[in-house]
Amino acid sequence: MNIDGTNTLACTKAMSDVNGALRIYPLPHMAVVKDLVPDLTNFYAQHASIEPWLRTTSPTPQKEWRQSHDDRQKLDGLYECILCACCSTACPSYWWNSERFLGPAALLQAQRWLLDSRDEATGERLDNLEDPFRLYRCHTIMNCAKACPKHLNPAKAIADIKRVLVERQV
Repeated sequence: MNIDGTNTLACTKAMSDVNGALRIYPLPHMAVVKDLVPDLTNFYAQHASIEPWLRTTSPTPQKEWRQSHDDRQKLDGLYECILCACCSTACPSYWWNSERFLGPAALLQAQRWLLDSRDEATGERLDNLEDPFRLYRCHTIMNCAKACPKHLNPAKAIADIKRVLVERQV
């Protein structure tokens, strides 16, 4: 929710951080279902559109998909997202284009799956993102990184996706 003008998790916001009267609102720029509950239907549909699961064509191993320690560390700062929508609802590009721009949370998760060494659909995932609205509406304002209660940086992940798309065309 939005507490004193900042998107945050109510369960982690300390009362000592609030000066004066406490102002509590639902997340901004989203339809409200009831009281402080925003309609996150579109937000979750956008997350689902990036196919946030392992996609492989190789035969399934008997126990598990193995990953080196170094490959696993590449996912740090990406997998911790809890889909609270604080970043997306702090993003002006998402406010204006929420029907087509995927937003910081979905794109952070897209980067997570692009970097997963066990996933074999990188090309298809990049093709899915290469669109003037789905990805390129991010203008690196950095509100997403400021608003994230987990201290993640969706703007960096989005910039990394853009870089990979450019490198792929060269």
